[in-house]
Amino acid sequence: MAAVSLRGLKKNFGAVSVIKDVDLEIGDGEFVVLVGPSGCGKSTILRMVAGLEAISGGEVRIGGEVVNDMSPKERNIAMVFQSYALYPHMTVRENMGFSLRLARAPRAEAAAKIKRAADILGLGELLERKPRELSGGQRQRVAMGRAIVRDPAAFLFDEPLSNLDAALRVQMRVELAELHNRLGSTMIYVTHDQVEAMTLAQKIAVFNQGRLEQFATPADLYNRPRNLFVARFIGSPQMNVLQGRVKAARDGRVAVSLAHGGEIAVESGPLPLAPGQPVQVGIRPEALAPADEGALVGSVRLVEYLGGLTMVHVAHGAEESFVVQLPGDFRAGLGDTVRFDAAASGVHLFDAGGLLVAAGTR
Repeated sequence: MAAVSLRGLKKNFGAVSVIKDVDLEIGDGEFVVLVGPSGCGKSTILRMVAGLEAISGGEVRIGGEVVNDMSPKERNIAMVFQSYALYPHMTVRENMGFSLRLARAPRAEAAAKIKRAADILGLGELLERKPRELSGGQRQRVAMGRAIVRDPAAFLFDEPLSNLDAALRVQMRVELAELHNRLGSTMIYVTHDQVEAMTLAQKIAVFNQGRLEQFATPADLYNRPRNLFVARFIGSPQMNVLQGRVKAARDGRVAVSLAHGGEIAVESGPLPLAPGQPVQVGIRPEALAPADEGALVGSVRLVEYLGGLTMVHVAHGAEESFVVQLPGDFRAGLGDTVRFDAAASGVHLFDAGGLLVAAGTR
């Protein structure tokens, strides 16, 4: 196991800067997820840590040692890719032990490591099968087993579940979390799926256009996002954003008049906000509740019944809309006028540039 440190990390492709001064400290044994939209640079960062991509500036440290000029083999890391990359003519046992064979590990030692990895991953009865005889989830476990037998300083995962169907992804998320608990190893995991990030990570690094927007625990990202990008990226359904102006601010509570009618409050703590200041009001869908005299009024555009939950899409004025997450037994018809109140603890305020200026306390 080893800590991984990125300091002033840069990557340029010609004149195009794709990774911009990234500083990130990943502790020994932590499970950290790099998340962001497609093209934000998260996989490039992972490949730079692995030594598969040249570094344009800054440094990568693994276990306190600068590895910029080391080959991937010298860095003592193991990488699990989106594609399983198994040798089709080899058995599961042979695939898992291939790196040990290249390293000329003693036969008894290699057999013991393969057995341990197979026991951890539930592959004991599949060791003599070929990849074509395995399901997608089993193949991904073999790929992970191939990494485990190497006893690396850190594991790197590049969207390893994206080729699996939805039900299998959920199952594999559980297995990955259990794997980390058993091994206690440093794991860096790349995904564009924020639900995957929230359920797996001890800490999440949110990237946007090559920049690190925020690095924090899942709870901190959800409850205190640094800016509007993080607020909308983290959470499903994503945070609603409405335009408004500060009406009054006193005693740690801010009242905001919404651009398309209604008034909403947020518990801001000691942060003062001047009356008349334009703000963007972020409201989590689950913070809204039906109320006969609710200040937030709109007409129903769409109702999504999801069994235990119902998502109600509401038009608010000519240009804005919001989503409400409600219990599954809630019913409304298209075009119905509905009213909601928002719990002050579930409302965030952002300035015109999208930076957080007040967050509801939970």
